Amino acid sequence: MTSIKKIKSYLGVLPVMILIIFVLAVGIFGAFLQSLGFFPIAGMNEISLKYYIDIIHNSEFIKSFGFTIYTTLVSSFLSVVLGVIIAKILVESKIKREFIYKLPIIIPHIIVALFAIIFLSDTGFLSRLAYFFGVSDSEKYFAHFLYNKNGLGIIISYIWKETPYVLLSVLSILRNLSGKHEMIAINLGASKLYAFWNITVPMLLPTIISTFTIVFAFSFGSYEIPMLLGSTFPKALSVQAFVEYQNPMFSNRPYAMAINIIIILFCIISVSVLNLIIKRIVLGGIRDE
Repeated sequence: MTSIKKIKSYLGVLPVMILIIFVLAVGIFGAFLQSLGFFPIAGMNEISLKYYIDIIHNSEFIKSFGFTIYTTLVSSFLSVVLGVIIAKILVESKIKREFIYKLPIIIPHIIVALFAIIFLSDTGFLSRLAYFFGVSDSEKYFAHFLYNKNGLGIIISYIWKETPYVLLSVLSILRNLSGKHEMIAINLGASKLYAFWNITVPMLLPTIISTFTIVFAFSFGSYEIPMLLGSTFPKALSVQAFVEYQNPMFSNRPYAMAINIIIILFCIISVSVLNLIIKRIVLGGIRDE
């Protein structure tokens, strides 16, 4: 009876899933063909790897790729760390007002970028507040946050947006975990930090890696925040792809599509590797039991 209900639930969403997969597959396939130089509208009918080769040997692309990995890795790692720490604090304090930390999840990325401009720019609210309290050169300090090669504005915005997602994912697991293992370790002389790091964190590891995977993949291909808060050079890959796409010459379109395909492939490979790690951790835990 349960299996019949499951089949009916799957059948209920099947039409929508087919439509989504079809649109996604057609879009990716079309982008892939254009990345190979097949763009009949512009009179380009020859398939070639020329555009991928040109991009890989382009120093601007290499720097953009490195900049994107840097901002994505740092923001994703710090989001996971902060999410786990805050989740632990909330569980111990038994605070249940979840709407406070759910709020950033529903706010669009473009609004987050506008918040960053309002608060973190050299003439923003925090800079003016610092000046009011006697920091005469506050503009100079806040000038390093936005539109800079260090990507601080991008990283801070991603952290603010992604930490609540990690928090909610970890929080649901932490609330279902029994704290008796930690209590036993503490009673035997271990510190709270040692007990949490060596007992609870390993149990949370599959969830931590899965949330990191989602956050990393999303941030790597995200466009709004790097476009509004990033430097003119190097640009994030998604921004570089859009710049190439806006080129009035149709003959330049394959370069934009090649960058998009590289972003997709990198995300697929990253997600696959991290999922493999999760499976090994889970299987290892089952064998140990």
